[in-house]
Order: sequence, then C-alpha cells, then structure tokens
Amino acid sequence: MKLHLGCGQRYFEGYINIDYPLSEHSVQKKSVADQLANLLELNYADGTVEEVRLHHVFEHFSRPVTCALLSNWYSWLQPNGILHIEVPDFERTGKAALSIFSNRKKRGVALRHIFGSQEAHWAVHFEGHTPKSLARFISLYGFEVNKISRNSWMGTYNVEVIGRKKNNSLTKNDFLKITENYLSDFLVDESETENFLLETWMDIYRNHLQK
Repeated sequence: MKLHLGCGQRYFEGYINIDYPLSEHSVQKKSVADQLANLLELNYADGTVEEVRLHHVFEHFSRPVTCALLSNWYSWLQPNGILHIEVPDFERTGKAALSIFSNRKKRGVALRHIFGSQEAHWAVHFEGHTPKSLARFISLYGFEVNKISRNSWMGTYNVEVIGRKKNNSLTKNDFLKITENYLSDFLVDESETENFLLETWMDIYRNHLQK
C-alpha cells in the first residue's frame, strides 16, 4: 500500500491518492482523489504501508504537528518503507525574495511560495525548509536519507527528500524525547514562559499522535 497525501489534482498510479473534499477547496473544482479525508485523521496499522509520499503539503502543518506526522508515518511504514517529501526551498526562495536583482513579480512569487497562497484556511505555510534542515528533521525520526535534490518550477524553488525507514524500532517514548529535544531548539531562553510554551507544543504533538 502506497499513500499519496494531499494529492490535489495530481494523480499517481499505484498509490492511494488522498485529499480534502472539494468543500475545503476554494480554487480547485475537480478532485482526482481515491479517498477524501482530513490527513490528520488518517489511521493505519503499524507496518502496513510501503510508501508515504507528499508534494507541497508538509509545510502546511505547524512544527508540533509535523513531529506527530513523522512519528505516525514511521509507525505505519514497513521496515525499509519509503518517505518521499517535497517542499518549497526556503533558502533559495528567500534569496529570490530579497535579491536586489529580483523584480516586483519575482519577489511576489517568492513571498507566496514562502508564506502560502492563502486563499483557503489550510493554504498557509508554517515552516521554511532547506535541504539540510529537512534531511536532519526526518533523520531524527528514524529515516535514513537516500536522496536530496533541488528543482525549480514556474519561478519557484523546491527541495525533495527521500528517506527510508531504518530497521531500529523507535517507540512512542523515544519519539516524545526526540520531539521535546527538537522543539526546544525554538525556545528563546529557559524562562517559565518559554517552558510553558514547550509544554503547549508537546500537548499539540500528543493530540495528533495516532491512538
């Protein structure tokens, strides 16, 4: 079983193509999805999925939620299962947005690629990924990075990472520690307020873990 999450109007043969129903889209008028669902509500038995694939979807979720998604996907995937993610390249896109050689149109496209198209409640980007940061992120959650590549399309810049689930068996407790350590990097200091913020992020993470 191979999953193509957030398929939009791009259909991949050999995959279960999954997307929001059209009622959640404001621009898209046709669905090619095999299954209509909220991606955060999907639930699969451990070790039953061969591949999880998503293009320009991962950046639409907040940091705690992406941590939970990686934890869930690791559980779903078979040993040596594939995780295939493509997102905007924050590094190259940021340079395009800030370059003195970019015209107004190019800066506008770059800013849209960083912050999202914003025509629907989900069409906002929560994180900026680079090849290095995305590879490190998925490796924290038990994936060995096999391929990192960059591409461009219609004036936008993207990064694609393919990882393979390692055979080591990470538990939910392992993921809790991994997530807390990862999210701690985003704290300003060790103050009571910042520690409460970390606890709040961890609550969000736990609420999105597959039960």
